Amino acid sequence: MNLTGRECVSAALRFERPERVPIWTPGFDDGFVKRWREWKGVDDEAHPLTYYRNDTAILIGDERFFPSQAGFLRREGEYDISNNGWGCIARSKRGGYFSEEISRLLNDPRDLDRIEFEPASLPSRYTGVADEAAKARREGKCAFAKIGGLYIRSHFLRGEDKLLMDMAGDAAFCDALFDKVTRHFEQMALETLRRTQAYDTGLFVYDDMAGLKGPLFSPRMFARYFLPRYQRIIASCRAAGCRHFFFHSDGNIAPLLDLLIEAGFEGVNPLEPRCNPDLVALRKKYGRKLALIGGVCNTRILPRNDPREIEAHLRPLIELAKEGGVVLGMASVPAEMPPAAYERAARLLEER
Repeated sequence: MNLTGRECVSAALRFERPERVPIWTPGFDDGFVKRWREWKGVDDEAHPLTYYRNDTAILIGDERFFPSQAGFLRREGEYDISNNGWGCIARSKRGGYFSEEISRLLNDPRDLDRIEFEPASLPSRYTGVADEAAKARREGKCAFAKIGGLYIRSHFLRGEDKLLMDMAGDAAFCDALFDKVTRHFEQMALETLRRTQAYDTGLFVYDDMAGLKGPLFSPRMFARYFLPRYQRIIASCRAAGCRHFFFHSDGNIAPLLDLLIEAGFEGVNPLEPRCNPDLVALRKKYGRKLALIGGVCNTRILPRNDPREIEAHLRPLIELAKEGGVVLGMASVPAEMPPAAYERAARLLEER
């Protein structure tokens, strides 16, 4: 019997032995896609997403606090000035990738009470989301609803450096800010689940809060600010019928894993090998308490494109995934990834 991606991923997340190794769908950098097309000799319409097996899909609405305000404002010399919809005015060099924030709506904590987010129920936030959900299901993919996280979305509004200082020195302001952001994303989660009908597969929360060596703040601060608020979101979504909850953060989140489990999360992603304990070690420590999603090295091993090194890296992960509780994949496919290395890894993951 050939299971669909949805069936295979769902079985793995239930800690059942999957028929084949389930694969997490990464994001492909445009630079990689261009190199891959040249390497494969295919036309400009071809894309790795349709060439290699990918078992998952992420369904997300427009989460921005002020989506109606987002857009281009003006040009200043070589820069474009835009409102990003998160309460920030930013400038970017035309043709560039990164932007620089030049003003924020929440520059002064005293302004918080005057800020009102646009309703999470706005239909315009979900244009095309139901169609994406239907397409993913037709393709047999395991489609998850997604919201952004409380830390990362709060610092979009406040600024990361200021927010970290606030967390250390102004608990009253942080409680008010995080409560406001929690209410918004609780409603975003409920609306996204309703419109995608992803109740059985579950909800992903994307909240990057760690660097290579560890979280950007202590586990004590996570417990103080985020644990009860994530418990609230998960409780609301569970009451609405959502069955599973997963957490994404780049970087080394190992010191937070016990707290994430306490919050109600059942799996974590992307578990980058350069900064996290490997999947085999995590399985020994957490057993069936935590599903492991990711684990493939996209920054060191695959970019070196050594066939023996790639196989030595993937072989124990594949064997672990055959036991259930693991969905293999990488955080993203960067421009510098050799197409041959990605294809070699993809072919190894197809083995049964």
